Amino acid sequence: MDTTTRRRRVRRHLARARRYEAEGRYAEAEGALRAALRLARSAAGAASEEAAEAASALGILLAALGRADEAEETLRFALHLYARAYGPDDPRLTPSLNALGAVRQRRGDLTGAERLYARVVGIVTGTAA
Repeated sequence: MDTTTRRRRVRRHLARARRYEAEGRYAEAEGALRAALRLARSAAGAASEEAAEAASALGILLAALGRADEAEETLRFALHLYARAYGPDDPRLTPSLNALGAVRQRRGDLTGAERLYARVVGIVTGTAA
């Protein structure tokens, strides 16, 4: 399968996952996101933009479902991919950073959450260090 076809299939999985999530079909959304991530990683290696997007969406879903350990691991992976693809201060990192901050906050790690939220603010305002 060529790269263009794989990217189209990844996009279809992502769109399907968004639809399932909007309908409250979370298990199916998770399956579609895992399929998108698997396909994106096989298409261009682990460091593709599509893999970053799929990992971020999966981590955010897992966080919303209360699966903090899985969410944190997946969100960290997404952040790594986004930073490699776009740089450490790119706005595309902010949804994953925000979700990771929420996971930390729910766990009672307020210092860790505050640090992540401050990074989001820094990226959005252009003052990230």
